[in-house]
Amino acid sequence: MRPQAGNPRSNGLTITVMVAMLCGSIVLYFWLFDTPLMQVFKEWTAQTTGFALGLIGTDVEISGTTVASDSFAYQIVTECTAVGPLLLYAAVVLAYPVGFRPKMLGLILGSLIISGLNLIRLVSLFYVGTYWRDHLGELHLLFWQGAMMLSVVILWLYWLRRWDRAATV
Repeated sequence: MRPQAGNPRSNGLTITVMVAMLCGSIVLYFWLFDTPLMQVFKEWTAQTTGFALGLIGTDVEISGTTVASDSFAYQIVTECTAVGPLLLYAAVVLAYPVGFRPKMLGLILGSLIISGLNLIRLVSLFYVGTYWRDHLGELHLLFWQGAMMLSVVILWLYWLRRWDRAATV
């Protein structure tokens, strides 16, 4: 059920479905916010961050949701996980009218890319906190939060261009 060019009714339906899915993903995110399931995501995020830091030679200890070295520590909170960006990305991919296979490929590859970018974000913030603590707030709030949301939009537009073109060929 792809929207037909010039058919305002089907284009309007697609937009309505996307808005509903985006709203649903936001409601789901806040519903999950302080649940035991989100605690699992936070601890998993802390573990993978610690593993990545260890791979590049930084000795850290993980305790629950805290990632700590001798000189710096931070706690993984809900907003530090990739759950929010993943839910938004999944909403727009699932809402777009293409087949099952393109959606599943988009969800799998997109989830890997978004999760990988989030890991890069957390590792970089750990180093900024260790060596340039005065700049941690700006990098965390002004750069990385916007970069994560922008990456979701760019990734979705890339997926959309790839599969929309394949559907019309």
